[in-house]
Amino acid sequence: MIFASSLDVLMRVKDASLFEAWKESAIAFGTFSSENPPILNDYVGVELFRYLFKIAIPVGFALLTFLTYQKLTLTKIYIFIWSVLLVGGLAYTFFELNFSSVFYYLVIAGYLILILTVLSLFEELNKSKKL
Repeated sequence: MIFASSLDVLMRVKDASLFEAWKESAIAFGTFSSENPPILNDYVGVELFRYLFKIAIPVGFALLTFLTYQKLTLTKIYIFIWSVLLVGGLAYTFFELNFSSVFYYLVIAGYLILILTVLSLFEELNKSKKL
């Protein structure tokens, strides 16, 4: 997911037509004025901020899962919280509505795989408690 998101932001930043479209929408929205239009650095900054926001949930999930697996045991609250966060990340990605990008579909598929994995941990937790 992180790799697909990285490639997606790379493709967005290098495309001049996307920058021009963003520049026009930023001026129309009132963020910038016609006398002081946005420059490429503004666009790159916005895209990098979106990128960091998009990968925060998968990175946090990976780090916390690794540390939890090494030091602690899994609990139902852990599984519930990460299920909710992953569904939120999936919704955030889904509502971008970027149907023309293959990376959009790869990130959505990654979220679905992570959600199914977390839910399977719930089943494993129930099996281990029954022993």
